[in-house]
Amino acid sequence: MVEFASERVTTCWHTTWKMKTKNRSAIILDLLVLIGLFWVVRYWHSPHFGLYEDDLTIIPSAFQYSFGALMHYIGQYILNLSGHARPLSDSFIYLFSWIGWQAFGLWGAYFIGFLITAANIALFYWLILRVAGRPLALLAGFAYVLFSADTTQVFLTHSLGIQPSITLIWLALHSYLSNRRWLSYLLAFIVLFSYELPFLVFLAAPLFLRPWNRSLIKPLIIHILIIIAMVIAVYLLRMAIGEGRTTGLSIQELLVTPILHMLQGPLVSLGSYLYRPFLASRAINLELVLVIIPVFIFIYMYLHQATKDTPGIDLRLIVRSIKDHEARVQLPEEVKSLGRMLITGLVMLMLAYPLTYTVQSMTILNGRNTRVHTAAVAGAAIVIGVILLLLIHLAASSRFWKALVCSIIAFGFALSAGYGFMIQRDYVHAWEYQRDFWTELLPLIQDAGDYNVILVDPQALKDTRQIGANYWNLPRVLYQLYDFPSDPSISPVVHRLESGWEGRIVNYNNEFDVDPSTVYSVPSFYGEYATHDIILIQSEDGKLVRRDSVVIDGVTYRFKPLTDPVLSSLPRGFLYQLLIDPDE
Repeated sequence: MVEFASERVTTCWHTTWKMKTKNRSAIILDLLVLIGLFWVVRYWHSPHFGLYEDDLTIIPSAFQYSFGALMHYIGQYILNLSGHARPLSDSFIYLFSWIGWQAFGLWGAYFIGFLITAANIALFYWLILRVAGRPLALLAGFAYVLFSADTTQVFLTHSLGIQPSITLIWLALHSYLSNRRWLSYLLAFIVLFSYELPFLVFLAAPLFLRPWNRSLIKPLIIHILIIIAMVIAVYLLRMAIGEGRTTGLSIQELLVTPILHMLQGPLVSLGSYLYRPFLASRAINLELVLVIIPVFIFIYMYLHQATKDTPGIDLRLIVRSIKDHEARVQLPEEVKSLGRMLITGLVMLMLAYPLTYTVQSMTILNGRNTRVHTAAVAGAAIVIGVILLLLIHLAASSRFWKALVCSIIAFGFALSAGYGFMIQRDYVHAWEYQRDFWTELLPLIQDAGDYNVILVDPQALKDTRQIGANYWNLPRVLYQLYDFPSDPSISPVVHRLESGWEGRIVNYNNEFDVDPSTVYSVPSFYGEYATHDIILIQSEDGKLVRRDSVVIDGVTYRFKPLTDPVLSSLPRGFLYQLLIDPDE
């Protein structure tokens, strides 16, 4: 037993760690397997990934800095509390993307993102190993790696900007278990200036300590009060500097939204372990077969070997213990430990959602907004790991039943791995669609100059489920393809029109409104445009075409006539080398 709130906590944990690392080669192998599996299911096609959505705001600029200029910019960014008063998130993106670009180009940024998430996998595995042993650490580790309620693990803005916050939380939890409390609180507090989503998961830290008795109550209350004080302090700071995401929330939203999200989010996170394999089974093709079969065989053999000494548990005793105190006392320590971990996992899962204010729905299953589930990965992985290990315990007395249970677990994980390739396919296609679009578009808009706006009909664009291609961040691309002598605010800009735009775009001045009702775009680029400043791009026979005019409600609106080229006379910007087909 580990005694709480004394110097013996550290000693006991270190003793437990030494006991659990007698077979260090097995633990190292576990880590290599988990990290290798993560590479396969999320980064196998990474050489063909590109830049998407938020990436286009920061990363191209970061690539172009000198080291000195980068450090100066990051320093000022932090001092000014930029980036919604959480400057470390964007600062991490600037720093890590720059390092990756210097090392291996665009793929280097992805490799850095992989290393950060791989470190988080290792820290999570080590955490569960410390408190619950290798079998649960391995199963929860598989569930962590294959977590797919959040599909944004490889998205550079998230792998470089959000995953470091999760790293800090894992380090804080390890520090807490090692009785380095002030260090743990400092690490957790820093998260509030990075990406705050996983911060409240740290509330569950005392639950990793044993025994669970009355001596835990006082330290738990103190811990909760410290966390609440941190949240209030940062909230007041953001209020003081007028951070819009804080001042724009009503009292009702502040109180009700977290409760709703805590109820909805865990269901979606846990349900994804069934739903994503189902989707993979429906989309089966040769590539998925070549992934699923080897992963199934490997996980089955590895899992069967790793759990060979798992003792059997009588289900009847567990059922009796629900109502019978004496039966509860007689439960094996393995079951009691799993019970504690199940509760801990559920608490962590619920605590992953109270700070998800920027996305209103927890039922989002596709795209960038699945980031609302990012912090839920640990809690969901622990819950799934406990359930699967309990099933193995129940089946351990029979070779047949244990083999069957391990087969079902391995097959579910293998299908989840297949779904990972479906996510990767979307990232590959989204980058191809962007390159194809810009390569085809530029010859049609060579005469675009200051104050011109290019409107693209959505029917002319291809989309993917898991990441946006030629989506809301289109306005930030053209002025990075060419170096315009004028200010970006008056340089020509490209917008993606909304479906049904024709019925909403004409205003009372017979000008075209570019606003939330007509385009998916960046608010700073909204405006009203005379039709002679507009270039309309639509699709015809699968190719982009430039329209001279359009008829809306019986009225003909004529657009900018073709004039002398402008773009070809400008120096090419940084993005040109990444986006435009070299044979163009």
